[in-house]
Amino acid sequence: MGAQAACTKKQDFTLTVSPTIASLARGSTGAFGITIASVCGLTGDIGWGVALTSPSSTTGLAIHQNTYHVLLSSTHTSGGGSFTVSASQTAALTTYTLTVTARDTTLGLTHSVTASLIIDDFTLTANPTSVKVATGQTAFSTITVTGENGFSGTINYSFNEPSYVCNLQPDPVSLSSINTSISSTLSCNFSSGTNTVNISAAPNSGSPIRSVTVTITVS
Repeated sequence: MGAQAACTKKQDFTLTVSPTIASLARGSTGAFGITIASVCGLTGDIGWGVALTSPSSTTGLAIHQNTYHVLLSSTHTSGGGSFTVSASQTAALTTYTLTVTARDTTLGLTHSVTASLIIDDFTLTANPTSVKVATGQTAFSTITVTGENGFSGTINYSFNEPSYVCNLQPDPVSLSSINTSISSTLSCNFSSGTNTVNISAAPNSGSPIRSVTVTITVS
């Protein structure tokens, strides 16, 4: 009886988006999902779309909807859709508002919900980038990863030399709101010549990837 009483009101639908707050690093893509559900037996075609509504300048972000409609029926009382947001390397390090709007094409009912998207990043530096040592000496450089705009997560390193030639510790490292910058020590033992060590850093998701080069000369 309670459910019947609630449905004496006009037919409607609900709209939700998930997640409602997300972080996305420049150079990567994040996914969102939406759910549309019938209220009091509403049926019909529900069209939906998503837009970046703030800040006023959204250069560097691109939205791709994977679906555009949800069809509600007596046997299919809810449905979902998805969209992705891609952030270029030039996207501003700020918080964006995504507004999802859905409209029932039969009754003209419209609902909107919002989600917050935080664009963050991390940088990778080496100091020094050029090292000269005598034969038999170990070359050292400090490799530092720094979070920007609240970036957090585990960063994994890789480089183009075998472990018996070069070592980098600590690896991996974890950035957080407390540890916003972490340094690791690169140590290499080359026998001779000029050698280039290419170091890459990436989060567990695999993107974005940041790289730096250290040149080591043994004479």
